[in-house]
Amino acid sequence: MKTGVKIAIVALLAVAVAATIALRGSKRAEYVATPIQSAVSVPVTQGSTTQTSVAAPERGVPLAAATAVVPAAVPAPRAVAPLVKPRILELGSMRCQSCLEMAKVLDALRKSQGSKLQVDFIDVFEQPEAAGKYAISLIPTQILFDAAGKEVFRHTGFFSHDDILAKFRNLGVKI
Repeated sequence: MKTGVKIAIVALLAVAVAATIALRGSKRAEYVATPIQSAVSVPVTQGSTTQTSVAAPERGVPLAAATAVVPAAVPAPRAVAPLVKPRILELGSMRCQSCLEMAKVLDALRKSQGSKLQVDFIDVFEQPEAAGKYAISLIPTQILFDAAGKEVFRHTGFFSHDDILAKFRNLGVKI
C-alpha cells in the first residue's frame, strides 16, 4: 500500500477516535437537540485533489492536526435549506419522570406528524443555558411555534399527543 494512502487512513482513524472521545459519556436519545460536538471538516481544493483539514470541536477536546487527501471527484457537502414547518420544543430532562413520559409522546408525534411537524427536545441539565434562553422555571415545558418560528403557546407538565395537535389547530397553526 502506498504511503499516502496509509497516512490518509491513519488521519481518518484519528478523526474517528477524537470524535468518539468528544462524544463519550453522552448517551443521549436520538431526539435530543445538541450543539455540534464532533470534529469540523473544512474542504480545501488544491490542484487535482481536495484536502480536508480537521479542526478541534467546540468543547475544546484536543484533536491531532490531520489532513486527509480525497480524490477531486468527491464533491464538497452542500448545506440543505431547512424546511419551514411548525415546531414543538420540549425542555426537560432524561432524569425527570414526567419528561420520560413526554418522550413517549414526542416519539408518537414524530411518527404521526413527522413530515409536517418538527419535534425537538433539549435536556436542560445537559444544556443549562437553554433554560435561561427560553425562560424555563419548571420542567417539562413544551413550547409551540408556528411555521414562521414565532412562539404561539407554552405549556408546563405532561401534554398528551391529542391535546398538542388540538392546541395547534385551536391556534390556527396548520399541521
